Amino acid sequence: MSDILSVAKKQVEYGVSLGADQVEVYVVNQSQARLNISNAHIVGGDVLDVGGAGVRVYKNKALGLASTTRLEDLKEAVEKAYKMAKGTTKDPLFKTLPEANQYTPVDGLYDKKLAEVSFEDLSMRLMEGVKIASGDNDYVVSAGLTRSINEIGIANSLGVECSYIGTNISGSISSKLERGEDVAVGRGITMGRSLSKFDPVKAGNEAISKATARIGASKVDSGTMDLIIDYRGTRSSIGSVLGVGVNGLNVALGTSFLSDNIGDMIATESLTVIDDPHVVGGLGSRSFDVEGCPSTQLEIVEKGVLKTFVTDSYSSGCLGIANTGNASKRSLTSKPSPSLTNLIVTPGSWSFEELIKETKQGILMEDSGLGARGNSTNISSMVNSGYYVENGEIIHPVKNTMIGTTVFNFLKNIGGLTKDVLTEGGSSTPALKLKNVKVSGGR
Repeated sequence: MSDILSVAKKQVEYGVSLGADQVEVYVVNQSQARLNISNAHIVGGDVLDVGGAGVRVYKNKALGLASTTRLEDLKEAVEKAYKMAKGTTKDPLFKTLPEANQYTPVDGLYDKKLAEVSFEDLSMRLMEGVKIASGDNDYVVSAGLTRSINEIGIANSLGVECSYIGTNISGSISSKLERGEDVAVGRGITMGRSLSKFDPVKAGNEAISKATARIGASKVDSGTMDLIIDYRGTRSSIGSVLGVGVNGLNVALGTSFLSDNIGDMIATESLTVIDDPHVVGGLGSRSFDVEGCPSTQLEIVEKGVLKTFVTDSYSSGCLGIANTGNASKRSLTSKPSPSLTNLIVTPGSWSFEELIKETKQGILMEDSGLGARGNSTNISSMVNSGYYVENGEIIHPVKNTMIGTTVFNFLKNIGGLTKDVLTEGGSSTPALKLKNVKVSGGR
């Protein structure tokens, strides 16, 4: 890989020479191996090397954006962004890009073994999991993996100069079992930044066991009951609800349902949530965000009290609060916006079995969670994989079942958190029980 930080610094200097007030250049090189399996046969695979750069230029508080997938064309992208900034209306809310700072080193972001493992070896490993998930050929299996090596360089005209190289791998295996018109699907996943975290055998066992358990699903009566959300579902649910609510850009735009709630009790006292970008080997771990601002560990909710929002340079300037270093980008052409990194939810005192045993009537939701949607405070989610619970026992898998609640009820009606947690991809979350949700069972 080339010295992309030098490339970024050179084009920042060029942007300033054109007359820009502030310039940022974000350069990325990526090598990606991908594999897809259907019906237990490899149907697609490739190794792809891609690169590119995103440019932001400010002139008189007006923003110009440009990008390129060819680094040899980066100079032209800087010129394009500068011309755009000169011809665009200024943004009075913009304050400044980040300044140079010190970064906390984070371990476990790059694994040489994962970077150097062959495509053939990855394929063989994944097929081991697929074979397990196929059982005695009664199951239809699909699978996929992506291994990435990412190099990023960021420079701006305020002195930010930082670079990073990291590896990650993610894979999934799905087993589908059919019994007449009855169809059940189970999915196992594996993820991490090192080759040692890639465990398709475990994913295959998870997929086939879940598919087997979910056969025989039936509808349930509609009503108000409890909802038990498993460990991954907790990660998804809390990440979604708080990810929308504490997003500094949403707060600045007036679209967050938590805009005026710093210092308020927004959740049950048992809920403490930390955003930690410094977890060793976490998928969301990093020393700095996509703007080169130092990433910081944040206690977002402490015993039910909202403590902070997560920000990037723009939203922190709008709100007049500290930049928490949570900027992320969806693409080279997009403006940064705040997002969570690794979610750490403090465990409770229940066992998973106790959550079920103490449920008179409820739904156990697996592998998916509740999601906040845009400006709405309402939550409506399908239970794609779950079970009906009655008098402390799991009765049967469910189908055509929908859950309804609000973001406020979700946060305040958490009736129990497990003492054991699932640590996966850098996040650590317990399972939880949510009281009094609306269930539409289709019967």
